[in-house]
Amino acid sequence: MTHLPFLMLTFGISLTGFVCILFFPAARSPETAAGLPVWLVMVWGPSLAAIVLSLRDGQLVDLLIRVVRVSTVPPAAWFLVLAPILLLAILRPFAPEETQPLETGLLVSMIAFNLILGPLGEELGWRGFFQDRLNREIGWLEASLLIGAIWFVWHLPLWMIESPHSEIAISLFAGHVICYSIVIGGAYTISGGSILPAVLIHLTFNLASNFALFAGFRDPNAWFSASLGPYCVLSVIAIGLVYERTGKLGLSLFDT
Repeated sequence: MTHLPFLMLTFGISLTGFVCILFFPAARSPETAAGLPVWLVMVWGPSLAAIVLSLRDGQLVDLLIRVVRVSTVPPAAWFLVLAPILLLAILRPFAPEETQPLETGLLVSMIAFNLILGPLGEELGWRGFFQDRLNREIGWLEASLLIGAIWFVWHLPLWMIESPHSEIAISLFAGHVICYSIVIGGAYTISGGSILPAVLIHLTFNLASNFALFAGFRDPNAWFSASLGPYCVLSVIAIGLVYERTGKLGLSLFDT
């Protein structure tokens, strides 16, 4: 069983970074020279754990290759990659405040920042390592729900410090994380082991939340409230896409 070592290593690495952030004021912001390395340690806990365990098992090369594998990714997965940005465009007319321009330089830096402090630091672990193994043991949807619950718990320390997450109602964030996990888990399941869609969907989920601030949802809770229903619908669509491709709902009770 590699699940427990993965979870212990993931939480151990991430909590080490969090403790440094908690007790060293200079490390409180990831936008400072002192803070960025510590935040990278915290955020990269899942991927670092996957890298360590894959290296131990002689599977590191395979893990890294699957990060960039395109050949096994079906069109349905690319739809899920674009879906968060499409949902933002659909919801934009209902924003409670006026839109603000987003400069190209800021756009590029937001994409790079979100990619490094998020998807790349997490998806090699959550999906490329953990879901990959869970999918072989239980239904993919069961695996996604389990990972979503663990993923939510992994984020909880961010409400103990001044962070963008701490501004979001924790119940809304929990609902979003479960939806994210279903959509990303579904994309991973139909992509033949490629981690690329998981990384990109995680990125577009984060970017949609960031872009929402410029689209008139300047209170993060306004965006998280407005988008929760559509993301639930997207989760159902993801379940349907997996079922259409595999013939399985992803729940052991119904797939046996």
